[in-house]
Amino acid sequence: MSRSEGVRAFRRGLETQQSGRAREAIDWYQQAVRHDPSLAPAHFNLAQLVREQGEIPRAAAHFARAAELRPDAADAWLNLGAMEERLGKFAEAILSYSRAIATGPADPKGHFNLGNARLAAGDWSGAATAYRQAIAIDPNGADAQWNLAMALLGEGRLDEGWAQYEWRWRKQRLDPRSRADAPLWEGQPLAGKRLVVWREQGLGDELLFATCLSDLIRRGASVTLVATPRLVTLLRRAFPDVDVVPDGGAGKLPGPVGPAPADYHVPLGSLPRWLRPSLESFPTSGAYLVPDRTRSEKWRSRLVSLPAGPRIGICWRSGLLTEERRRHYSSLTDWAPLFGERAYQWINLQYDDCERELAEAERQFGIRIYRWPGEDLRDDLESVVALMGHLDAVVTAPTVVSAFAGALGLPTWQPNLGGDWSVFGRIESPWFPTVRVISHLAPGSWSDTLARVAVELRVRAVPGPASPAAGLPGDSRPLVSL
Repeated sequence: MSRSEGVRAFRRGLETQQSGRAREAIDWYQQAVRHDPSLAPAHFNLAQLVREQGEIPRAAAHFARAAELRPDAADAWLNLGAMEERLGKFAEAILSYSRAIATGPADPKGHFNLGNARLAAGDWSGAATAYRQAIAIDPNGADAQWNLAMALLGEGRLDEGWAQYEWRWRKQRLDPRSRADAPLWEGQPLAGKRLVVWREQGLGDELLFATCLSDLIRRGASVTLVATPRLVTLLRRAFPDVDVVPDGGAGKLPGPVGPAPADYHVPLGSLPRWLRPSLESFPTSGAYLVPDRTRSEKWRSRLVSLPAGPRIGICWRSGLLTEERRRHYSSLTDWAPLFGERAYQWINLQYDDCERELAEAERQFGIRIYRWPGEDLRDDLESVVALMGHLDAVVTAPTVVSAFAGALGLPTWQPNLGGDWSVFGRIESPWFPTVRVISHLAPGSWSDTLARVAVELRVRAVPGPASPAAGLPGDSRPLVSL
């Protein structure tokens, strides 16, 4: 090994990296660290490049070596922490970010990243403290302000958390006041007033916050809900006293909404600030969806031929699966503890292209997962709700499927990493009390978490009448009940 050869290779690597020839740069940096393993910049640059290639464990190893060689280099610790987070090693990431903070305490990035790691690990209080430290350094840091809202809500500090939740607009550089000519509703009396409520987030959030609509009616408001087009007929049936109209796509308001001008307008996600200030303000039941009878009958006719046994719907990940988000979800290969139970009939609710995964799970576990080619589980939401109305229970990742199940009143188990702010630190969802969250107790495999779901499902499976959500006669099966 020769330091001079290592330095020469490092310089060639830097030249090729700066000219955009990443593969060649990787080769030069590898030569550099072989000739001189103590070249911290070579380890750091190599880690950056292999991270871009998706080689996260390898990137982590080189960032760790760079940090070891240059313990005063905050960037090395920050990048190492980011890789450890990607690998699900939250305890290690927390230590790395703490080292970065010790090196550069005036840099908000270290505090912000520490908050993110604690948030992902479900340490709401620790995350809030870290975000507050980042905000003290940079009060205009919208990301830290927004994430503080998640931490406060996850900790169950609803009043403060909902106020902080309004930082989502600063984060998106949008002004909700500009969405309509009427004033923004900020808790004013509603008796005799016309209020336009407009959706602004994903389907799951829309279903979650829609549980507040009945409160507006009880306060005497005439309510128009501008909703996602796919949900319009479902929400009209669920809330007959609300005028539900489709938006113009991507949350855009249509032209004139209804026959009269509005007194106020409000984004759907702002309703909890005024209507859900405490856990006591949530209704005892969040179920409000009603399956369409014609579609429900179609599914009853299909499902009646299935073997006897509780019908369990499954969804294991989001349809938006980036590399960063992948660690938040299990794969079907982790579901061995559940698929070992032969009494259940498994029904697919995963709403993207997953046929290869389903076929592999059937081959690996010797089970049948029922699905019906041609059914659109992503866009035909009326059909999805009608199908789910005939299920006895659902096991799902924190996706829109969980919200549908809760809004139908279905017994639901939601395995996740422990970073779901929307349950406010509880096990049962205050929005949908039939949804039970099963979080990682400690760093470990998804199989461990799903084994806990399997035990609860087995313990709570009892004989009973047809599921009330189905609403159809002649459909008696064992009921899995909370």
